[in-house]
Amino acid sequence: MMDCIIVGSGPAGACAARRAAQRGLKTLCFEKERFPRHKPCGGALSMNGVNALDFPLTETVQEGFVYGIRAVYGRRRMEARRSRPIAVMVRREAFDALLMEKARESGAAFHMGEKVLRLEETQSSVTIQTSASVYQSRYVILAHGAGGVLHQRHPGPGTEGRRWKAVTRRFDASAAWLSTRPQDGVLEFYFDAHPDGYGWVFPLRGAFSIGVGGLHRGRVPTGATFRTFLKRLGGPEEDRYSGSPIPCRGIAPVLGSERILYAGDAGGFGEAFSGEGIFYAVRSGQLAADTIADALEGTLRGRLHRIFRSRCLQTLGDNLQYAAFFARWVYRFPGFFVSLFAERPSWARDFLGIPMGETTYKRFLLDRLRQGLRKNTGW
Repeated sequence: MMDCIIVGSGPAGACAARRAAQRGLKTLCFEKERFPRHKPCGGALSMNGVNALDFPLTETVQEGFVYGIRAVYGRRRMEARRSRPIAVMVRREAFDALLMEKARESGAAFHMGEKVLRLEETQSSVTIQTSASVYQSRYVILAHGAGGVLHQRHPGPGTEGRRWKAVTRRFDASAAWLSTRPQDGVLEFYFDAHPDGYGWVFPLRGAFSIGVGGLHRGRVPTGATFRTFLKRLGGPEEDRYSGSPIPCRGIAPVLGSERILYAGDAGGFGEAFSGEGIFYAVRSGQLAADTIADALEGTLRGRLHRIFRSRCLQTLGDNLQYAAFFARWVYRFPGFFVSLFAERPSWARDFLGIPMGETTYKRFLLDRLRQGLRKNTGW
């Protein structure tokens, strides 16, 4: 009998496994693939995400620091920088492998290439059937991403509500059409490249991550939009790209049961404005592991899934819920907001405090509202 079984070893699963093992739980993590594995991702890890880890990133994982953003909408331009990094660029294959290595160092076990097929929850435990065997655990954390057979049999928060849909590809910086593009530590966003989203050009070590994405409403052919964006940048006609959905539920009304909790994309923990998922995966995985450890220690006062949701709301809610509000208005009037931030450089610099952990979407929006009231009413 395990104390905690985790399904999926991406950022949510690996960080949950590390935290659970650190708390003294007998921990086992299942991953259907074998590492290293390719993972579609823009590669930007916010400083929020870096600071959520309890260990430093190795040089092999890092592909450069980011200090600012450049936003484009037609002829409108906006640029903002900070003196300290707002994000670090990572290669997901190396980053995910590092998270798993750190979880193993803490005592968690991993079964790679073993797929979880179904779960059966009882009052006292959960039975897990995999492609290789049957296991039992007191608790389970589902961190298996946004799709797969397990979602069909056990639908979770990540299967409903808003979703980001993005496609991306890594291009060598030495290519003729990219050779003159500066690697200046700035993330470029093109808000006229994809409805309800953006196109991006992110600097990597000797390369660029280029892609498009946005809130999926079923009417935008993302692959065709990607090819159009590449043509705009002077790139080749390209049909090779990869992508994945990012569920953006905010804080879902229900995040589990008495024995099972959802973390990362499986729990819908994607951010609706930028599509960022890594930071929220890391923290939701850690919070799930801590909640289960508290339950096993007998210090939990209340139902497991309700306490977990309360902790997620307290820790992540100011960003996830208010990012959805921000996205609704920015993507409806993108040109207006690019011009607005260009005219108010202090607003743009303050906005960069969100990925740095200096502020949240909620505080940022409320501060702008107070400034408007003071200006117009003298309040």
